Amino acid sequence: MIINNSSSYSKWKEKLINDNLVKSLSQKKSISELFAKLLIARDVNEENYDNYVKPEIDYDIPNPFELKDMEKGIMRCVGALKNNEKIGIIADYDVDGSTSASILFKFLNNFTKNIIYKIPNRLSEGYGPNIRLMKEMLKENVKLLFTLDCGTSSFNTIDHPDFKNIEVIVIDHHLSEFKLPKVHSIINPNRFDEKNKYKDFAAVGVTFLFIMALRKKIRDLGLFSQIKEPNLIFFLDLVALGTICDIVNIKNYNRVLVKKGLELIIKRQNKSIAKMIDNSKITFTPSAKDIGYFIGPQINAASRIDDSSLASKLLISNDENDIDIISRKLFLINEKRKIIEKKIYEEALLQINEQKDQKFFLIYKENWHQGVLGIVASKIASMYNKPTFILSFINEVGSGSGRSINNIDIGTIIHELKSNQLIEEGGGHMMAVGLKLKKNQLENIKNYLEKKFSQFDKNLFKKITYYDSELSVDQINNQLLDMLELMEPFGKGNEEPIFMIKDIVIDNIKIIKETHILIFFRNQLGINLKGIFFNSVNTEHHEYLSKFKVNKFVFLCSVKRDNFSNNLAPQIQILDIKLIN
Repeated sequence: MIINNSSSYSKWKEKLINDNLVKSLSQKKSISELFAKLLIARDVNEENYDNYVKPEIDYDIPNPFELKDMEKGIMRCVGALKNNEKIGIIADYDVDGSTSASILFKFLNNFTKNIIYKIPNRLSEGYGPNIRLMKEMLKENVKLLFTLDCGTSSFNTIDHPDFKNIEVIVIDHHLSEFKLPKVHSIINPNRFDEKNKYKDFAAVGVTFLFIMALRKKIRDLGLFSQIKEPNLIFFLDLVALGTICDIVNIKNYNRVLVKKGLELIIKRQNKSIAKMIDNSKITFTPSAKDIGYFIGPQINAASRIDDSSLASKLLISNDENDIDIISRKLFLINEKRKIIEKKIYEEALLQINEQKDQKFFLIYKENWHQGVLGIVASKIASMYNKPTFILSFINEVGSGSGRSINNIDIGTIIHELKSNQLIEEGGGHMMAVGLKLKKNQLENIKNYLEKKFSQFDKNLFKKITYYDSELSVDQINNQLLDMLELMEPFGKGNEEPIFMIKDIVIDNIKIIKETHILIFFRNQLGINLKGIFFNSVNTEHHEYLSKFKVNKFVFLCSVKRDNFSNNLAPQIQILDIKLIN
């Protein structure tokens, strides 16, 4: 008998897939029904099958000039290059902003050296352009300013009368309000008046479209004929890095950008990315998930607890000594970030026990480091499937972050709190918000949230994990791995397949680095197999696995190559466990 409770207290459900569609795709493309089932679950059909398994950049990337203000912005940039006007860049401090700054700076640097960039301080100034940076651009005699991964909502900053001598081109992907700053150009597939189909681009993707269009215009006008035309393919590793780490949908155009970019990352063409991979001791071929897990946090750590400009400096630099010094510093900053985050996470969990009956968590303490609160909120929201708000108070003023779950829009809730004057500042979107409040409003905020969340159906808070298909132990083989690799790169919108495997008999378990649990089992043919459950020591999962001598198991897992052994055999990566009595 299978015990219903999984080790993560999640309910498991198989995705509902139309069998007729599976059989049809299997027959017409001569593929297994399992492969067809996985593809149909990801909206792959007979028409787009070939393009999915072999995406081509020439076919998938849209015409940049379909975006509003693209032509206008390109012509203004051409004018600045022809007249050697000083060009400035203000970019966001995250991976998307840093990679956007890098590819635009590197491209323009082929045609001008009269270019500077500046990054806002995350902790003291927050997101987007600010008056200090604009004054610095004015002082530096910048005539054309790009704002990258920011600017769409920068009212009274980039369009402030004091800066009327600076013309601004916004390149962004964030949702706009039903008005826009009064600037030269706003190139954003998510501006309210856009009618295009390209809503999923990260800012680095939009920036790549801009340099595609700019290169074409320079070529068409016969300008800079003495300069070798830059090969845009060589920017795709940075485009892939920004796209992966901004967690946009890895479908269609983003899928081809990431796939082609990963090929460059593997070839170690970009010295900065290669150095970060080496610092992380990645000795295997990295996947999109590996880049997001190992490299993204190093880039983001700089702005969270140190110097916000370090990431852009690293990705823009061509000097090997600078790259070595900055990448090492980022690695160490990220290690420090992990220690800070772990401490806050453990302290936050202590408060959760008192709030388990609520439909949300409101967690706070004095002097927590604000740079990591969003990560901690995200972890707790994911673990308990409840919206989570985490605050740090300094001198009776609290700042923090909120993270939500599917079907609950906390962005709207934050706007309501602000309009009711319960918080000082706040904003964000459906799944993630930032807020600032006075401590004397805490009880009123709690009461408001309790009333608001009482309106949500309790079923929204049930933790459900959907898996793709049941798999037998004997299907864990190299043929399955080859099939799964055709589906790479995985990410949001093209999720890695999850399988349910029953009747696993574990021969032995081993603890790795005091953190992970390695299991050893065999298939029906007696072939030895392994599985790993990351970060599971001293958890409920560990307790379940410790019963391996008296129980069989049902696992939810993904299947990967074992990158840590020489034979690259398949192994399972365990996500959740049920016991069989």
